[in-house]
This record gives sequence, structure tokens and C-alpha cells, in this order.
Amino acid sequence: MFVGREYELQELNTLYQSPQANLVVVHGRRRVGKSTLIETFMADKPCLHFDGLEGLQTKGQIEQFTADLRQQMDDPLLKHVNFNEWTPIFEYLTEYFKQQTNKLVVFFDEFQWLAVNQTKLVSLIKSYWDRHWKNSNVMIVLCGSVSSFMVKRVINSKALYGRIDREISLQPFAPREILQLLDHKRSKDEIMRYAITLGGIPKYLQAIDSSQSFEQNMNKLFFMENSQFANEYDKIFYSQFREYKVYESIANYLQDRPRTLDEIAKHLKLPSGGGLRSYLVNLEKTAFITSFIPYDKDQNTKLIKYKLTDEYLRFYFKYILPNTQRIQQNRKANLFSQLVVPHWQSWLGFAFENFCLKNAFRLAELMGFADAVLSWGPYFRKQDTHFQLDLVYSRSDNVITVCEMKYRDKPIGVEVVAEVEKKCAELTIPRGYTLEKALISRFGADEPLQKLGYFHHLLSVDDLFE
Repeated sequence: MFVGREYELQELNTLYQSPQANLVVVHGRRRVGKSTLIETFMADKPCLHFDGLEGLQTKGQIEQFTADLRQQMDDPLLKHVNFNEWTPIFEYLTEYFKQQTNKLVVFFDEFQWLAVNQTKLVSLIKSYWDRHWKNSNVMIVLCGSVSSFMVKRVINSKALYGRIDREISLQPFAPREILQLLDHKRSKDEIMRYAITLGGIPKYLQAIDSSQSFEQNMNKLFFMENSQFANEYDKIFYSQFREYKVYESIANYLQDRPRTLDEIAKHLKLPSGGGLRSYLVNLEKTAFITSFIPYDKDQNTKLIKYKLTDEYLRFYFKYILPNTQRIQQNRKANLFSQLVVPHWQSWLGFAFENFCLKNAFRLAELMGFADAVLSWGPYFRKQDTHFQLDLVYSRSDNVITVCEMKYRDKPIGVEVVAEVEKKCAELTIPRGYTLEKALISRFGADEPLQKLGYFHHLLSVDDLFE
């Protein structure tokens, strides 16, 4: 069942309706739903679909491309033609494009494999785009998941500079899309637990059996011999990045707390220049990490911290990696109940904070000031090893909004006030600004806290999944 992605589909359909030819690049992390998005968009349109295959060299890619072409084209001459290079294929496509009365979508999926991670195919597409295709009734979609290639060699390439009409960096599902995918068959509180352990990756969420409880699903998916997600880690970086060991090392180093650029550079024994920054940019584009700047600093500050925010990796490092041997030998036991449940209440609190940070703009929408937000993020100072305030918004209407996040088994009581007051004392509020306070929690505030009127905004899990 296809759910969500309304904005992306609208963007694609708007482009398709335009009278000009279009060149679109779609990229994102593995299993985020890139191919499904484009296939859904193409479902009612004339289209050609070509897949790159991992591990093949150019000769093998051309052979597979030719086979896909024969299968989709009603042209008996193709049965007797064997292409040995890309140029005659593109010549054939160019002639075919000229015959189209309705706009044709041409989808190059896993483009990095088609290109064999080289720029030759990118340059050839540039040449045919400039000389032929930009004047054709066609929409070219280049889609890939090896972000280091798609960003550096496609989006930022000199060959395609100024030619790409739309770049779609596909992100994990938002909370309401997670709720929609799980078809409202479990409580919002249970769906929240899936969201903070699996994240918004559609392929992960589709593995959930909605007829079973959260504990049953987690045990089956993570803690059984040959379970689906116990072995997922081995594929994440290898399939996503060319220099996957560097990316894996960065994620591993960030598992316990946020780090600065200098700390990461020192740990990896790399210069803190453009090379390392490009690794971090790619990790952030694919939603594995997030960079944070204190609300009172500008974008040029050196006081930036990088945090591992991918839900699956955070859960994996905490509970799967230390128990790999037991998991590999388990066929019957409920290891999730034994290894995780007795110890994970505090981890859930950090995971809930992480979820709120990743959905900070949605929270601002729910609190009614999204259009006034200038910046947001946790508050910390140079000497801090952890964040001092969970989430702080700076607003154009001269308001600072401080958010406290709590994941507890019952509504939050008035005891939270002293804790928030102590944290707010750490802040320096600019002259002329108002300080607002917000509480974002699992089950909301209890009645005495609500009557106290201390918080300007109160949100619960139910609100987050509206």
C-alpha cells in the first residue's frame, strides 16, 4: 500500500504538466522508498524504466539496459540488435522521443550502478540533453541511493549544472505517514515506539505485523536467529556509500554522544577540512546524523555538534551489537523481553528526545508558530559534553520557546517545573524577547500541572500523530 509523499508527487506532477522537457534527480538513503515514489508517479503515464545492477561493469549494464529496452518497446528490430556502448542506445532513444505525442517519463533507477560510479554516463546524458532531449517531449528521472555519487557526481557536477529542474532528497516518513502506513491498527503510543526504534523508513515499517504486539514484532525482527534487522547493519553503509568504512566509523563514534568537527577529525585521524565535511554532509542528507547549532549562534559558528539521529542505528548499537552471539543462536527465547525491557526506560527517554528534534518543525506547526521560526535546536555551550536544553526555538516575533521532552509511563506532574526553571536559568534571553515554555510528553500533563498554567504549550504523543 502506497501512503504519504503527497508533496513529492505534487512536485513531480507539476513538472510533468509543464510544456518543457524536465530533468529530475531523486536521491536518498537505502529503503526510503525512492523507486516506489517514482513508480507510483509513473503509474498512469507513458514511461520507460531501466534498472542499474550492483556489481556489473559497463558491458553488463548495457546488456541489461538493452534487455529492459526490448521488453518495453514494441520494436521487432531490437531483437536483432546488440548494443556495445551507450551512444547508439541514446541515439535510438532520441529517435523514439521524437515520436512521442504525450510526455514520456524515462526512469533511470539505481543510476550509480548504471554509471558504474563514473562520470562518463553523466557527461553523455549532458551531451544528449543539450543537443536533443531538452527539446523533446520527455521527463528524465535519475534516481540513486549511493549518496556520495549522486550528490558529488550528479547534482553538483559541472556537466549537469543549471540543467536539473528538480532535486528531491527523499526523507524518512513523518509521524502521520507512519500512522497511515500502519493503518491505525495499533495505538498511537505503540506506533510511537516503532517510530523511535525503527524511524520513518518505509521498508522497515512494512515488516511490522500489525496483528502482533510491539514486543512480539521487536523480538521477531531483531532478536531471533537470522532475523531481518539483526543483519541489516552490515548492508547499510556498504550499499549507501563508496567509502563506506569511513561513514561507518563516523556513525560508530557518534553513538554515545554528540561530537564536534574537531573531535571527529581527531578520532578518525583526518583533516577537519572539505573531505571530512563532505562525509558529514552526505550522512546528514541521508538522515543518519543531524548537525546542531545553539539557537543564539549563526550558521558560521564553529560551535556545531553532530549527533547520530538514525533510530535503527541507535537501537542497534545499544542492544543488538553487544548481544550478537546470543541473537545468532536464539530460536525460541523472547530475548527482547530479557535483554531490553528491564533496562530501556532511560533509553526511551533519549530516543523520544531524538524523535522530537527530528520533527521540530512539525512541533512548531502544532504549537502555532512555524511561520515565525528562525532557527531551532538543542542548547549547549562549548564546554558541554551533552545538550543542556532539549529544544529551543528562536522566533522572528521576538520569542524564545524552550521545550522540555519527557517520555514517562504517566502524565507529567508539577515536579517538572523546578527542573525546567533550573534549565532556563542557563539561558541568556536577548533584551526585548519573551521566554515561552513547552512540554512535549508521552501522555501529556496531569490536572494539577495543567491548572498551574506554567507551560505555554502542552503536547502529547496523540498530538504528534494527528
